[in-house]
Amino acid sequence: MTKENVDPDIVVKKTTKDETVEIKKSDFNRLMAQLEKQSKDIDLLYKAADKGRMSVELNKEGNNLIRQVRVWTWDNTGKNIIGWKLISDRCEVVMGKWIEEQFVSIVLEDGEVVEKVSLLEFYRKTLNKVPTDLLSKTEEFDETTKVKTVMYKVQFPTGKTLVINSLFVN
Repeated sequence: MTKENVDPDIVVKKTTKDETVEIKKSDFNRLMAQLEKQSKDIDLLYKAADKGRMSVELNKEGNNLIRQVRVWTWDNTGKNIIGWKLISDRCEVVMGKWIEEQFVSIVLEDGEVVEKVSLLEFYRKTLNKVPTDLLSKTEEFDETTKVKTVMYKVQFPTGKTLVINSLFVN
């Protein structure tokens, strides 16, 4: 067939080959060494980075590179805190002295609620933080309050899993 006699219904398909590049072995070894060094440098930077700031930035992009979070425990009882709420916040100057009455209500993982705990006592008794592995992250939107909530599913070293609001970790 000549060009003039080509049937328009016949389609000629061209197959493409994988492209390959030839380089010297010394150049290849140099590139591999450079990649290995960069990998070690990145690992070092992740270890030295401020995990809180990194987590905030990564959550904005939808990525989740931080794979571990810490969950607070209450007063050496081994019970994990899954939430708290400030129920009283009265601060004033009385006769030249600064007076504070700040109380929180604490929710533990078993559903127990510890009512009216002084904020200072709360911070003193929640110094224990258990490192947990982050399994997944989900976002929930509350239509009534118009607030987006990020929930983490975490796994403790014991194997127990827990779903917790991201505000109450680290």
